[in-house]
Amino acid sequence: MKHKNHTAAPSNTDVDMNPMLDIVFILLIFFIVTASFQKAHVLDIDRPNKANVTLSQTLTPQFSIDQRNRIFLNQKQVDPDAIAVNIARLAAQGEITSISLKAHAMSEHNTLVTVLNAIKSQTDAPVALGS
Repeated sequence: MKHKNHTAAPSNTDVDMNPMLDIVFILLIFFIVTASFQKAHVLDIDRPNKANVTLSQTLTPQFSIDQRNRIFLNQKQVDPDAIAVNIARLAAQGEITSISLKAHAMSEHNTLVTVLNAIKSQTDAPVALGS
């Protein structure tokens, strides 16, 4: 007896993926809800306040001009050409916060301008004028 090979007709079977996707999303939601999120630990550092910390001393040089147009820096007579050098020397010793400048009423205006120009060539500190 001869056997006949019967070939079965191919069947078109599709797998429905919707239930599997539903389960994946349900598991994802479950893990998100049950997970415990921790805030990252930050190391607290106490930084000193910069306003309280001064590394250099503050200086307030005092210039004065007498009635004979002599220039004094902290009660020591200085040459008009040496004013900028003296300001630079003081700035190297500390921070110049302000400068006081007193001119005698009988001094010349040109001397006052010379002193102011020399001061401003070396520092941006405010200058307080007096007489």
